[in-house]
Amino acid sequence: MAEVKTQDTRSMKSFFLLLALLALPCMGRELLDYGRDVRPILSDRCFACHGQDSSKREGGLRLDQRDAAMAGGDSGKAIKPGDPDASEIIIRILSEERDEMMPPPKAKKPLTPEQKEILIRWVKEGAVYTNHWSFEPIKSHQPPQVAAKGWPRTAVDQFVLAQLETKKIQPSPEAERTAFLRRVTLDLTGLPPSPDETKAFLMDNSANAHAKVVDRLLKSDDYAERMAAVWMDNARYADSNGYQFDNRRTMWPWRDWVIQAFRQNMPYDRFVTQQLAGDLFESPTQDQLIATGFNRNHGYSIEGGINDEEYRVMYANDKAATAGTLFLGLTMDCCRCHDHKYDPISIREYYSFFAFFNTSAEAGAPGEKGRKEMAAAPFVKVGDDPAAASRAMIMAEKPRETFVLKKGLFDQPGEKVSPRTPEMLPTFTGYAQNRLGLAKWLTVPENPLFARVTVNRIWQQFFGMGLVKTADNFGLQGEMPSHPELLDWLAEDFRKSGWDLHHLIRNIVLSATYRQDSRFRSELDDAENRLLARGPSFRLPAETIRDQALAASGLLTRKVGGPSVMPHQPAGVWEDLSAPPSHTEIYQASSGADLYRKSLYTFWRRAAIHPAMAVFDAPNREICTVERSNTNTPLQALVTLNDPTFIEAARKLAERVLKQEPIEQEKQMNLAVQLLLVRSAEAKELGMLKELYHDRLAHYQIDRPAAEKWLRIVDSPVDAQLDPTRLAALSDVCHVILNLSETLTRK
Repeated sequence: MAEVKTQDTRSMKSFFLLLALLALPCMGRELLDYGRDVRPILSDRCFACHGQDSSKREGGLRLDQRDAAMAGGDSGKAIKPGDPDASEIIIRILSEERDEMMPPPKAKKPLTPEQKEILIRWVKEGAVYTNHWSFEPIKSHQPPQVAAKGWPRTAVDQFVLAQLETKKIQPSPEAERTAFLRRVTLDLTGLPPSPDETKAFLMDNSANAHAKVVDRLLKSDDYAERMAAVWMDNARYADSNGYQFDNRRTMWPWRDWVIQAFRQNMPYDRFVTQQLAGDLFESPTQDQLIATGFNRNHGYSIEGGINDEEYRVMYANDKAATAGTLFLGLTMDCCRCHDHKYDPISIREYYSFFAFFNTSAEAGAPGEKGRKEMAAAPFVKVGDDPAAASRAMIMAEKPRETFVLKKGLFDQPGEKVSPRTPEMLPTFTGYAQNRLGLAKWLTVPENPLFARVTVNRIWQQFFGMGLVKTADNFGLQGEMPSHPELLDWLAEDFRKSGWDLHHLIRNIVLSATYRQDSRFRSELDDAENRLLARGPSFRLPAETIRDQALAASGLLTRKVGGPSVMPHQPAGVWEDLSAPPSHTEIYQASSGADLYRKSLYTFWRRAAIHPAMAVFDAPNREICTVERSNTNTPLQALVTLNDPTFIEAARKLAERVLKQEPIEQEKQMNLAVQLLLVRSAEAKELGMLKELYHDRLAHYQIDRPAAEKWLRIVDSPVDAQLDPTRLAALSDVCHVILNLSETLTRK
C-alpha cells in the first residue's frame, strides 16, 4: 500500500480509521454496484453541492460525472481509482476537522460507518460509474427458471419466486376464495362483490374461475369508473379553479371522456396522446378536443391585480411538471430556477420541455375581467340544449417564443429555446416540435421511462406500493426497483401487447403473487412486503370506503357520468373560506338519488374538498398526485361513526338484512357481515354481535323515542313495516360492522 500522506490538520484518528477500513478483506464479496450501492449515497449526501447545478457547485468539484470527478476540484484529485488513500473524497469523509469533513456539519447529513466503507470499497474496486438504471433502455428478460414449478400462474410469479428462492423464503399460502373475490373486486371496481357474484364464484369449480371473475369485472362500468378515479388524481382534476376565490368550472365532460376511454379499453398510448395533443390531430373530433381538458385541469386565478403573463407562465409550468411526473417519473419542476441538483436535467432542458406547453391559447385572468377572458378561452359546448350547454375547457395552440427564465421569473427572459426533451433520454430529432410530437416520442420503444413509469403505477394500485417505491421519482433520488427484471418484463410486455391495460392487469391480478394470503409474517424482516412473500394489504381509498357502505346498504346510485354532485357534508365548510362574501360559493347538498352517487362524482373544490375525502387522505388535486398518503388518525373514526352517509348506510343495511332474514338473529348478523366482508362471521364474532344487539334492543325498548330519533338522523324514509326498536338495534350492529378495521382494509 502506498504511504498515506496527511496534513497536520487531519487527525491521526482519521488516518488509522482509513488504514483499518483499507485492510478490510474484499475476497469472497460481490463487487459493489454503482447504481445500487454508491450513487444513492453520493446523490443524498454530495450532489447538492457537487452535482450538475453549476450555480450551487462548491470547491470546483463535480461528482455526478466520472470525468469531472477524476479531474477533481480546488483541493486536488477527488478520486484516484484503486487508491483510496490518494483520493481526496476518502480523506475528507474520514476527517474529523470541521473545516474539512464531508459532508460538512452544517448539512446535518453525516455518513454512517457503513456508507464510508462502501465509498472506500468502491474507490478500491476502481470507482466504476454507470448510467442510472431508469435512463437505460428497457432490457428483454425471459422469466427465470424456478424450483417450485407448480406455484407460478403468470410470468410475474417466476420473477418473484426466483428472488424468494435465492433467500430460501417460501411464498404465503393462497388466500381463501372469498378473500380473493373481495380483494380483486375492490381493486378493479371500488365496490364489494354482490351476494350473487360471491355465490356464483364459490360454486364455479372450473380451472379458469378466477379468470372469469377478472374478465367480468374488466368489462364493467364500475371498472372504468374506478380507473378514472385514480387518473383524476394523476391529472389534478377538480370542479373549481383554486386560488383565492376557488370558483366553479366545468371539467366534468373531460372526466366522462376518461371513463368512456377506460370502458373501451382504449390503448394506453392513444389514451395519453389524445389528452396531450388531441387538438393537434387533423380534423379532431369533439371527443378528442374534450380529451385535451387534461392540460387545462390546473388552477386559474381571477384575483384582482395579478399579472396576466405571470400566471400564464405558472399554468404552463404546471402542465410541464404534470407531464414530467406522470409520463416520465421525473421531478422536472426542480429545474424551474436552476439546474437539477440530482438528475441530469439543466434549466435549459427544462424550459425546452416547458416550450411544448408554452403555446397554450389560454391567458392569465386578472380580476373580474378574468371571468370574461376565461369564458373566451378555448372550449367546446356540451349538452343537447344550446341554452343550457356547458363550456368544456380544451386546448388550442397560440404560437409563442420560449426563453429560459432567469430564476424562474416570468419577466426575466434569457436564452431562447425550442421544444425539446431531456438529452439523457432518446433523441427528439425527427418529431414535430409540438405536443403531438412529444406524445409520439413518449411512446416509442426507445423511451425507457414511459412504459416503466406506467406499469409501476398500475402495480402500485394493486399492491399498495410500486416495484419502484417512489412512483413520482425515477431519478437519482428515487428508490431502486425491488424487482428490476420484473419491472422491465412488464414494461416490454405492456408495449408489445399494444398498450393493452386489460392485458397488463390480468398478468398482475391472476398471478399467484397477488393471490397469496395477506397475513403478516413476523419471521420475515420485510414490513413493507418488498419481497412479495405475502398478499397485499392496505387501507382502502377514501372513495371506496364511502362507496362500499352505500353499495352494501343498497343506497348506491349507479348512474354513470354527468355533472358533479354534492353529498351531505358539515355546514360552513365552504363558507368559512377567506374569499370575500361576494365570491363565496354556497354548498347546497344534492337531493334524491344524487345524494348516493359514487364518490368520484363528488364536487371537488380545491380549497375545501369534501371532509370525508380529506380525512381519508384524498388530495386536493392542486398538483399531479401519483401516490396518496396513507395515515391512520382518530378523525377517520369520527367520520365513519358520525357522518350522515355512514349512519344512513347502517340503517339501510339493517333494513336490507331484516327484509331478507326477518326472524333468525344469527342469520341476520351473518348476512350483514357477508354483505361487507364477503365471508361468514366466525362463532366468536356472532356471539359478540348478538350480545350487542340484545343490549341495544333492551335500551330502545325502554326508550322508544331514542330509537325513533336514531332512525331519523337522515331524511330518507324509514320502512314503516319494520319494528323501530329492532331496526334501531340492528342498525347499531351494522354501524359497528361498518367501522371494523377489516371493513376499511383491503386484504
